[in-house]
Amino acid sequence: MAGQTLDDKAWANARLGWLGERSPDFAAAVRDLARLRSYSAGEYPHHIGDAPGGIYGIVEGSFGTYTQSEQTGIVLGHIFQQGDWFGQGGLSSNKPRYLTFKAMEPSVVLYLSPDGVDHIARTLAAGERELMSLSEYNQTLMARVVSDLLIRKTECRVASVLLRLFEITPDARILARACCFTQAELSEMTNTSRHTINTLLRSFEARGWIAISYKSITLKNADALRSCAQS
Repeated sequence: MAGQTLDDKAWANARLGWLGERSPDFAAAVRDLARLRSYSAGEYPHHIGDAPGGIYGIVEGSFGTYTQSEQTGIVLGHIFQQGDWFGQGGLSSNKPRYLTFKAMEPSVVLYLSPDGVDHIARTLAAGERELMSLSEYNQTLMARVVSDLLIRKTECRVASVLLRLFEITPDARILARACCFTQAELSEMTNTSRHTINTLLRSFEARGWIAISYKSITLKNADALRSCAQS
């Protein structure tokens, strides 16, 4: 799909989150300069340590976000969905990438190259500020990741993480019907043993909150998950 014309549906998906909050001039510049790229499941747009580059907006599929520490190695922390943008790390500091992103399923992104980023920063009055707002936008999401991990009750923590993974818009106005990840990957994202995850997911499914299939979970009752997360 790389290089194909950006249709209205793909553009609408790209604007579900951060880009939808930007000015019309900024959004128009992104649409003019960005290009579609496709990734097969398991492919990586970039790795930890790569040179800084462009930014990516998801129009189809999803991407896992991996971080690294001396204690745990590389671990999965979150999954970005349609409307999410990533890759802003290093835009201002010119430092290497500090996160790895992997396509969790066949996925398509709108890619704004470093030249495109530079052009917007130079030619739009508030272009640089609008570009840097992506860092703050994603920091808010990362704060939620940390907050979820601080929930002591395991059942509530897992329910809260599931809700976050299903959210397409920050206000939960739009929720994904299904998310692609394994029980082992959910175990990583919730800091919970695989045995416990398996038990809880079967319990959630029995209560009609989710449906489990191979490498995928479908949302059935968001309100019930939310009540569990807040209990």
